[in-house]
Amino acid sequence: MAAPGAEGGAAGGDAARAKRKGLLVRLTVAPLVLGVVLALLWWHDASGSSAPTDVVLALMGGAAAYEACATLARAGRRLPVATVVVACAALSGLGLVAPHDAALRGTLRSLVLAGAVVAIFVAHLRTVREGDLDRLLAAFFPVVFVGYCFGLVREVGDGPLGARALALVIVAAKASDIGGWIVGKTMGRHRMIPSVSPGKTWEGTIGGLLFSAGAGVAVLAATGPLPGLATTSLEAAVLGVLLGAASILAGLCHSAFKRRCAVKDSSSLLPEMGGILDMIDSLVLAAPVALLWLTVR
Repeated sequence: MAAPGAEGGAAGGDAARAKRKGLLVRLTVAPLVLGVVLALLWWHDASGSSAPTDVVLALMGGAAAYEACATLARAGRRLPVATVVVACAALSGLGLVAPHDAALRGTLRSLVLAGAVVAIFVAHLRTVREGDLDRLLAAFFPVVFVGYCFGLVREVGDGPLGARALALVIVAAKASDIGGWIVGKTMGRHRMIPSVSPGKTWEGTIGGLLFSAGAGVAVLAATGPLPGLATTSLEAAVLGVLLGAASILAGLCHSAFKRRCAVKDSSSLLPEMGGILDMIDSLVLAAPVALLWLTVR
């Protein structure tokens, strides 16, 4: 019979191995995904066509919406999946319809959002059933959180330097995730909001913001000045911090949603990273912040 201390040591060893494996997988998968995104944006920039980017945004919006519906279904809220997925894909892929007209995209965004609201209500024009109100209100969550907010990513990518602007916003936002995870796992001691996200620490948060600032400066150095977004290293660093903060807040919001649905990840598509919604959640609030930055400058 093994001694209690030996069993504890074995368990500790397994935990350490799992931690190392998780770190290795994340440090492999995350750069690969980011590399694919940057390759897509390079194609966008070189060809002058936003169509490939818009197709991917539409697909990601639809996939993330499906994952949100599946997550809510696990919590007992079965939604009109087709309506939600189509609405989110449409809101995320408006550039396919109006690639060079921001005003038209804004009008279409309002119309698609209104149409989604009507379609969701139409499904409830019947005899009242138990749980209807919960399902009705839950259906609006993915449409707004995924479709509307994530769809604003496209508004940063207008103009001849749109792909480069998107690269700065996406890399700076995701750098917060990557930096926060690395610093949090290696140096994190003080938990941030354990009731919402037990793994997030204040050390990781600070590390994530520093990574975002550095990423903004690095991307600007690679792309050259981006008028309206950032033309100096200081502007890029400040914008990076703002995008990093928005990314952290979006991650906390997503964690709160998953915790209330009693799930850890939106899906198991990406090893150690979850699903599409887990991957894009940082952009849900980073996109509006970048758009606000462009508007007020």
